[in-house]
Amino acid sequence: MKVLILGTGHVGKALAKKLKAAGHSVSGTTTTPGKVDDLKAVLDEVHVLKGNETEKVIAAAQGCDAIVVTVAPNVKNTRTIEERHVHYNDVLVKSNASAAEACPRVIFCSSFSVYGDGGAGTDPISEETPTGNHDEPSSKYYQLAEQEILKTGKSCALRFPDMYGAPGDLTYTERCKMAHDFFGGKTVFGADAPLYAIHFEDVVDAIFHALTNNLVGIYNVCDNDNVPFSNKQVFDALCAEAGLPAFEYLNQIKAPNRKISAAKMYATGYKTKHDDPNADAVKRHQAK
Repeated sequence: MKVLILGTGHVGKALAKKLKAAGHSVSGTTTTPGKVDDLKAVLDEVHVLKGNETEKVIAAAQGCDAIVVTVAPNVKNTRTIEERHVHYNDVLVKSNASAAEACPRVIFCSSFSVYGDGGAGTDPISEETPTGNHDEPSSKYYQLAEQEILKTGKSCALRFPDMYGAPGDLTYTERCKMAHDFFGGKTVFGADAPLYAIHFEDVVDAIFHALTNNLVGIYNVCDNDNVPFSNKQVFDALCAEAGLPAFEYLNQIKAPNRKISAAKMYATGYKTKHDDPNADAVKRHQAK
């Protein structure tokens, strides 16, 4: 199989190594010429382009059996809602539109944000749950990006929670410190939503699984056996351990308010390997 990875960051590089070890041919893209030499160590070909440059994406994908889209918005370009609208559309929707035009089989790394708060009810949120929060950029443009690739009839959208554990990633405690340093201890999320998180190695394994098992359609990817603690429980515990004040929760970006089911993905033979990274901190805090 020949695969093009659109946006070769930490996930893309790890995926490329895994695919090549399994005997596949892998090319990838970057927007930064200075990263080409580093990427040549893990890729058969490196292309310098942006996902919205459709003709360049088509050229890079010649002969490919699949494209994996791992592009993600840069938080530095999303300080205001106006910036989020422009940046999310440019990075997510246009990249996936290019990928779908270049190849009928696309694997897109999407987000749980498409569900908003999950709507009314108590049943687990599944792939059949209606999407929500259609005006918030972090939800709206992931939904539109999914639509771009799913219309090919051969593509797959993998919906992930917040990712952690990639080389150089901030720990959750470091994220707490950053929120106080740059945002005055305020967070745009709600207090009561479960803080779903997934290790980047589990993300890589899910993409590899989707590619090699020819998955088509939408799949939630998370620990299907456990529901994590809430944002408030996690961040109160982490802030307390770090000697920081508790957060103020603005509830501007809605997140799923109950269990998210990954039963559909688990039924294909996939399962996450890493436990909740924040559970121990909450338990220590609760025990005081």
